[in-house]
Amino acid sequence: MSARSQRGFTLPEVMIAVLIVGIAFAGLITAASQYTWNISHSRDRVLANWVAGNVMAELQATRHWETGRRSGTMEMGPREWHWDAEVANTANPRLRRVDIHVFADADDDNHVSSLMGLLQNPASTTDGPQPGIGQ
Repeated sequence: MSARSQRGFTLPEVMIAVLIVGIAFAGLITAASQYTWNISHSRDRVLANWVAGNVMAELQATRHWETGRRSGTMEMGPREWHWDAEVANTANPRLRRVDIHVFADADDDNHVSSLMGLLQNPASTTDGPQPGIGQ
């Protein structure tokens, strides 16, 4: 039997095939890693948005009206979130602006989520219709 009559792959052909498969697997692992990071980041943003919404709802429910900065922590999902809320005056004396920033860690400079909302002066709240609303 001569060497020419044997069927099979040569060493360079096998090395090229292994190289191609290796590059394909590296791309696949990179894509899977990016997908996992995106899911984790999306989950964190949703949870941080919920924390900001809960802080705003708490300020509204407690009829908070004092201006200034407040901060705290709230457990949501798999971690404890840190939040800062700043209550400031607006041009309308019956409203206060609230800026809430939620952080994954207390030492973070970049917030995961932020929310801006308005608080109505509890003293101006009446049970009847407000002037200019629904009329």
